Amino acid sequence: MNRFSFSTLVGITVAISLFMYAIVSSTNNYLMFISVSSFALVAGSTFAASLISYTTADVLTAIKALFETLFHAPTSSKHLRGHVERFIEWGSIYRQQGIAGLESSLTDKERRDPFLAHGMELLSSGYKNHDIRTILTDDMDAFWQRMTVESKVLNTMAVYAPGFGMVGTIIGLIIMLDNMNGDMAALGKGLALALITTLYGVVLANIFFRPAANQVTEKQESLYFRDQMIVEGFVLLAEKRDALFMQDRLNAYLKPSARYQPIEEEL
Repeated sequence: MNRFSFSTLVGITVAISLFMYAIVSSTNNYLMFISVSSFALVAGSTFAASLISYTTADVLTAIKALFETLFHAPTSSKHLRGHVERFIEWGSIYRQQGIAGLESSLTDKERRDPFLAHGMELLSSGYKNHDIRTILTDDMDAFWQRMTVESKVLNTMAVYAPGFGMVGTIIGLIIMLDNMNGDMAALGKGLALALITTLYGVVLANIFFRPAANQVTEKQESLYFRDQMIVEGFVLLAEKRDALFMQDRLNAYLKPSARYQPIEEEL
């Protein structure tokens, strides 16, 4: 299960708070920074251009990933250590009770993990260690290729948003100049209103789209690393390696301070 990301929440909160503080400390006319039509132009045009660049499913998946930035992928050191401990337990069960005992030991959470479920399916089908490594690695690489589309779409949105902000500004300037009729007093107010779309575009790109794209990429890299460890775990299960060897081999994926060591302590 994904954990709530307090760092992301703090980052967004600080960014928006500083943005609002800059406005509040500089002017009493706060409402001039609110324009539904300007926001609709920037957000709607960015969404439309993304639909032209990618499929509807890819764009909707990327937007979903944007909202999921408030959650961490299950790849913390504690989570990885739990996998090491679990594979050592499975190794003992597999050597003593066979595949039937191994399958019955799975928790509901483990059964819902598609990569773990696939590994168990291959093991129960009688595949050898090298075949399990090949198939799971292909599965892992294919998943990586599919998921990179999310970050590509979000990065594309980060590029489009400021551009459409400038388009809105140009439209506003044209309208402002057309309606001036020699009234220079209206120039400042009209120019400020025209620049709001550029502001919205830059804010959306640099507070939401681009950071979300970076976090999606970080999550994918973390999951890829976790899956590499899981692949090695299933290979060790297929080879029916002893608990100490599995511990030492899988601990290589953990930083020294988080490594699983109870077997050595018992010795």
